Amino acid sequence: MTSGCMTRGEQAYCKYSDDELAVMAQGGDISAEEVLMRKYKETVRIKSKMYYMAGADEDDIVQEGMIGLLKAIRQFDPEREASFGTFAGICITRQIISAIRAAGRDKHKALNTSVSLSNPVIDDEDDITIADTLKTNVVENPEELLVFKDIAYYILHNGDNVFSSFEMQVLNEFLKENDFEKISKKLGKSIKSIDNAMQRVKRKVIDYLWK
Repeated sequence: MTSGCMTRGEQAYCKYSDDELAVMAQGGDISAEEVLMRKYKETVRIKSKMYYMAGADEDDIVQEGMIGLLKAIRQFDPEREASFGTFAGICITRQIISAIRAAGRDKHKALNTSVSLSNPVIDDEDDITIADTLKTNVVENPEELLVFKDIAYYILHNGDNVFSSFEMQVLNEFLKENDFEKISKKLGKSIKSIDNAMQRVKRKVIDYLWK
């Protein structure tokens, strides 16, 4: 993370950790809050590029992400959270996903899980999207995989009862960058069982955004 101490008046804040800055901001230190907002703005932009809603431009998604960041600053509890950075990432994702789901409930708006998921598989076949292929294929597209992992991680840590116990085990191992063969050996299950579990997970991730 690059330094958020951009102005002379904020130089004194560079010595504090992000966790400390969040606590200071909660105590009314506006400069500490501004340092964190500036410091994590790039994180918001990176996450925002992963999602979009039809009819909304990137700035709209960035705005949602910044709202999530502000919530993270105001709600961070150093006694409960691993770190402010981790907590901020979850809050930013939560805010963006909430906006996407809200758009999906509006019959006048179209929902897309990501740019890659909504793009045609073949340019001249507009009605066949990567989202359609997710129903049967392993997630392989790098952008699509990044979005999938981000949403799945969020669901796991949001307390939503979406996945079965076995699916959670498989997903946790998958998020650790383990391939199906390694997951199979670690969990003592066949590769086919692991693949089937991941297919169910992918469908549930998509359903989670649409419901």
